Amino acid sequence: MKLTAFSQKVHGLIVLTIGAVLLFAGFKTRLLLRQETRGLASAAQKLTANSEVISQSVQELRSIRDLKFRDLDRLKAGLTDMAQSKRAFYEAGLSLQDEKRSLEKLMEIITTYLKIDQEKKMIYLMRGDQALEEFQTQYPELRAFGSEVKPFSGAAQIISKERFAHPERGASEDLNGVLVWNPPQVGNSVRANALGEFVMFTQGPLILHGPPTKIAEHENFPHLCLGLSQKSAQKLYAKSFIGTKIAFVKTHAVPSPAQNLQ
Repeated sequence: MKLTAFSQKVHGLIVLTIGAVLLFAGFKTRLLLRQETRGLASAAQKLTANSEVISQSVQELRSIRDLKFRDLDRLKAGLTDMAQSKRAFYEAGLSLQDEKRSLEKLMEIITTYLKIDQEKKMIYLMRGDQALEEFQTQYPELRAFGSEVKPFSGAAQIISKERFAHPERGASEDLNGVLVWNPPQVGNSVRANALGEFVMFTQGPLILHGPPTKIAEHENFPHLCLGLSQKSAQKLYAKSFIGTKIAFVKTHAVPSPAQNLQ
C-alpha cells in the first residue's frame, strides 16, 4: 500500500528524466569504451609492427655475431699460421747461420797452410796470401833423428794431431802366413817421451811437436824435426787443421802466395 501510494505521488516527468539520464550515461560509456578499444587496438598493431622490426633486428644481429665469430676463427687460424711461419723463418735463419759458420770454417781450413823458411828459422801461419803469425824454430833446417828416418819428398800435410803423444798402438802383420800381433803399450813409451805435447804428424817423416819429455829418447826416435818451443807448438796445434798443407821456402824472401803449395 505504501509503495503504490509513493509511486502515485512521483511525477511521470521525473521518471522520464531519470531514464533519459541513464540512457545518455550508458551511451556515453559505450562511446568511451569504443574509443579506448580502438586506441588499444592501434597500440597492439604498433606493438606487432615493432615486434616484427625487433625480430628482424635480432636476426640481423645474430647474423653479424655469426660473421664476427667466423672472422674471429679465421683470425685465430691466421695467427696460428703466422706463428708457424715465423717459427719456420726463424729456424731457417738459424740453419742458414749454422751453414754460414760451417762454410766460413771450411774456407778457413782450406785457405790455411804453413810455410817454413829454413834459412830464417821461421814457420809462417798463412791464410791465403796473408801471413797471420810467425814462429821461431830451433834448427836452421830439418834435422833427422834416429837411424831409420824415411826419405822426405819435400811435400808435407798434417794428417793427425795428438795433444799428448800417445804410446805406440797395437799393430798386426802377416809374416809368411803367420799373424804377428804386437799389443798396444800402456803408460809412457819411447814415442810419448820423444814427442811430448802438441804433436802434428804428416804423411812423411816430418813431425811438428813441442819440447820432448826425454831428450835421449827424442834423439833415438826416427823423424824429422824443426825444434819448436812449447808456446809455438801450442799455437800451431790450435790454429792448424787435419789436412793443413806445409810448404818450404828456400830463399830469404818473405813467404808469398805465388809459391806453389806442395
